[in-house]
Amino acid sequence: MDPYSTLNLETETSLTLMTELLQRREEVYWCEMTDLALQGAQLVLDSRPVLTVQPFALGPVERLPPEVFAALLIRKDPPFDLTYFHLTLLLEHLPAAVLQVNPAPALRRLNEKLYGLHWPEFVPPTLTSANQGHLEEFLQAQGEIVVKPLDDCSGRGIQRLHAQDPEAKAKLQAMLLPDGKPRFVTAQAFLPAVAAGDKRVYLVNGQVLGVVNRIPKEGSFLGNIHQGAICAASSLTLREQLIVETLGPELRREGLFLVGLDLIGERITEINLTSPSALRQINQVTGLKLEVELVNQLLQRVKEHRIQAGGLVGTA
Repeated sequence: MDPYSTLNLETETSLTLMTELLQRREEVYWCEMTDLALQGAQLVLDSRPVLTVQPFALGPVERLPPEVFAALLIRKDPPFDLTYFHLTLLLEHLPAAVLQVNPAPALRRLNEKLYGLHWPEFVPPTLTSANQGHLEEFLQAQGEIVVKPLDDCSGRGIQRLHAQDPEAKAKLQAMLLPDGKPRFVTAQAFLPAVAAGDKRVYLVNGQVLGVVNRIPKEGSFLGNIHQGAICAASSLTLREQLIVETLGPELRREGLFLVGLDLIGERITEINLTSPSALRQINQVTGLKLEVELVNQLLQRVKEHRIQAGGLVGTA
């Protein structure tokens, strides 16, 4: 987890899951990135038991061997920088019997902005480059684009550019050279359908758990809750159902148990893998308590993983 003081409590999904687990008398421990160490090839975890979520209270630090845990949920938010990359390397030293949600190797290999390109029939025209000339050509071809940094989330750093904007070149340069060093960005054709909303489809084990439509606030094109979007109840169109059915088997193959699929105008714009949220918002607009079903499936997945990892049923 990220430190508690940095969490956005209005959208935080992890705490909702912790509450449900604690109500079932499951033991939940809190561990931050700086609580991890690799002693030789042995992963060391300094974790604290979660006593209550409201009010938030942790017990004293305990150094427990990783193998006592049934599962480790990786819920650290981007930016997915070099430190995050190194974190995934450390987590590969977890014992095989510990279920990782989502697996560190998959998080390292599959970028949230680029993963959808594996299904080109479902994505808008897209260009990823560190070359300003390439991006300027793409802007002229599309007329209007949205440019995103590859390593962040929650709508941070995203810009909408118009081909006729005299400042477009300068804006692109600022995104490509934020600290004087070139970086890759991804650009997508602007989808006017965003005015009707940006759907977050919360997937568990490749299947739909819930859906919420995030409508940009007046004067904005960002359908992110953190950017003031308004949430509304929604459902999937036939084409959106086809998208989910197409992605589902691949998500399961990769071990991606929790996924936040973003759809605008029946097209994939992002596939959120690191710490997908919006469970609270889906509950608010539907009146459901989706964490109950999510935890049901999580505990079932833990049992299955124990069997797959060597018949460890009955361990702590």
